[in-house]
This record gives sequence, structure tokens and C-alpha cells, in this order.
Amino acid sequence: MWIERNSGAVRGLLAPLLMCLGLLVVSSVQAADELAYKLDYTLELLPESEQAAVTIAIDKGKLFRYLEFDNLPGRYSAIQANGKLSVTETRVRWEPPATDARLSMRVKIPHERDPGEFDAMINWDWAIFRGDDLFPAIKSEFDDGAYAEAQLTVILPQDWKSIETGWPRRRDNVFRIDNPERKFDRPTGWMIAGKLGTRRDTVGTTSIAISAPKGGYLHRMDLLTFFNFVWPELERAFHNTPEKLLVVGMGDPMWRGGLSASNSFYLHSDRPMVSENGTSPLLHELTHMVTRIRGSKSGQFNDDWIAEGLAEFYSFELLYRAGGMTQERRDSIVRKLGAWGKGVKSLRKSNSSGKITARAVVLMDKLDKEIRSASNDQYNLDHLVRELMAKRTVSLDDLERAAEALIGAKSKVLQSPLLR
Repeated sequence: MWIERNSGAVRGLLAPLLMCLGLLVVSSVQAADELAYKLDYTLELLPESEQAAVTIAIDKGKLFRYLEFDNLPGRYSAIQANGKLSVTETRVRWEPPATDARLSMRVKIPHERDPGEFDAMINWDWAIFRGDDLFPAIKSEFDDGAYAEAQLTVILPQDWKSIETGWPRRRDNVFRIDNPERKFDRPTGWMIAGKLGTRRDTVGTTSIAISAPKGGYLHRMDLLTFFNFVWPELERAFHNTPEKLLVVGMGDPMWRGGLSASNSFYLHSDRPMVSENGTSPLLHELTHMVTRIRGSKSGQFNDDWIAEGLAEFYSFELLYRAGGMTQERRDSIVRKLGAWGKGVKSLRKSNSSGKITARAVVLMDKLDKEIRSASNDQYNLDHLVRELMAKRTVSLDDLERAAEALIGAKSKVLQSPLLR
């Protein structure tokens, strides 16, 4: 009652407080704006020299004390910058100026992964490469709370038609780069440019682009149809799908395999969607890309088998769940992989070769059955994978702890001599 009769007085008392709060809000916004910096990457493709001209520009260099990255003399050349630049055979250190900081260099694109087979190439008509190889991983020291508003602009040769990346397109050849997991955003992942053929669709909540040079013989519509068929099972298994997915492909002389990145993957056009042994190279790379699990390395032990075993397991398991094969066929795949990896004595080797991966699949299948049995089908391997996805780099210890949380006791499967 007093408030109603004296509302004017109350407003008078509250006015200074509200004004103060308003000033605090404005000050907070201004403070946030002062810590925001524009990070502009520019990539110009130069087929005549088989290079790319790369530029990194920062409008507020004052927020940084330094930026450093590994020098790769066989790949990087003509490194220049304003501010203070130090270049040795192994390291580049840049102390940028207060405003309009700019570093540029030339980067060699072609890379021969195996004799006569390339995982990066540029010619007069197209280019396929990873942003990771063109834009260095940068270590930096900057003001607390500073954050980037990053984008990538691509400059194409005059007669090239398009550029595709795994990043959302802002307009034309400009892409938004936003990776909350990185303190310094970087345009990673597969990219393809030139005279291309591209098919697009939205599957679930993911925008998918499948692209290859014209005449590259990648079966784009087959791949899109396959994705539509399997995608619901992928979402159910991992509960996490990317905003955008780019698949790039080409025939020889590109490398005859598949390679995944955080938002994209490469697949040689001769690679089948489903191999004769029933596993899918496509789903193998997709599992790598979505889960982003990798095995840890510690001393003599390498747990790469975890990531490779899971990717190969889901390469047929997702297809089975989608109705693409019978139970008998699925079980036959596991038996044949077990026979192939029969001679393997340890899974914790320097890298997961084909036989080690095959043996790891059998172990993952047994672990899935153990989890299902112990939890009365309340949990399965999917739940374990989603736990490991949060860690990314995982060890045998991580796997054992995640399994024990679901089983309620130590996993008997993970006591295998293969892991000791």
C-alpha cells in the first residue's frame, strides 16, 4: 500500500541504482568489445606455382604478446610480417603491432603421401588440400578473455568456379571460422576448389556437401542416398552430429584411401561405400569425424587401437542397425575379422595396422555384449563412446573406467592378454 501511494518516491530512490546497473551493463559490453578482435585469414590459390598465398590479419595486435608456430622450410616460404618477426629453420615468432597486424607467406600445396599418390594437390583446374597444412597451428599469448571473430576469404584463379570447405559460408567465398575448442581459431579441415561438381542436402540437422572435380567420377548421389539411409542411426549412437559436413573425393593420382578431419573427410573415388568384407570405409571415416576420439601415446604403449577399433566396429554396426544387413551377415563380419587378426599378440602397438584393427573390432563387439548383459540392455557401447567423446584423447585406463561405470564392476573383456 505504501509503495502504491509513494511510487514516485520509490522511483526516485531506485533511479540511481538502476542507472548504476545500466552503466555496469554498458561497461561490461564495452569491456567485451575491447577484448574481441577480428581474425581474418586470406587464401589465394596459385596453380602456376603450385602454392597458396596465405595471410593472417589481426585488427587488435595489442591484445597479443606473441604468436609462434613451427617453421617448415620445405613447405613455407617468403614469410613476412609487420611488427617484430623472428624466423629460424625450426620456429617462427611474431610480436604483432598494436593495430592492423599482418603476417603473410607462401605455402607449397602438393604432398605425396605414398609414391605416386597425393593427399594434397593443385593443378590448372582444381585443388584438394587440408586447411591444417596451409594454416599453421599457432601458439599464442594474449590478454585474458580475448576472443576472435574469425573468417576465411578465398581468392580463386579467374576461371575457377567455386570453393567448398567444412565451415559455414557467410557469402560468396567467405566462411565463418568458429571453433570453441581453440583459443586461436584456425581454418582446419578438407577444402576443394576449382571446376567442381557438388551435390548438397540437409540430413537430420547437418548440411552436407559432396564435391569432386568435374570428371572425378565420385558417385555423389549414391553417397547422399547412403547418408540419408544411415544418418538416423548415427545420431542415435553418438547424439552429436556436425552443423556441416564436406566430403571431397577424386581418383588417381590422389591417395587411395580415406582421411577424416573435424568437419570433413576425403575419400578416393575408387573406394567402395561398403567393402566386400562388409565394412564401410565411408562410415569408418564418418565415425572418426563425429566422435573425434584418438588413442593416447604413453611410453611404449599406443592406444590407437581404441579409435581404429571403434571406427571399424561402427562401419558395419550402423549399417546393420539401419537394416542394411542381416544379423547373420553382421556376425559373419566379426568372425572373419577375428580370423584375420588371429595372430595378433598385442593391440597396444605403435600404430593400428589392418590386423590389429580387425582384432580390436572383435574386442569391441565382446565389450558391447558385456555391457548389454550386465545392464540388462540399459546400456551398450554407444554410451561408452559418448563418454569417451568428451575426453577426445583416450587411454586404456579411460576405456576401463568408462566401461566399469556402465557395468558396475571391472570389465572382464578388458582384462584380455591383448591389452597387457
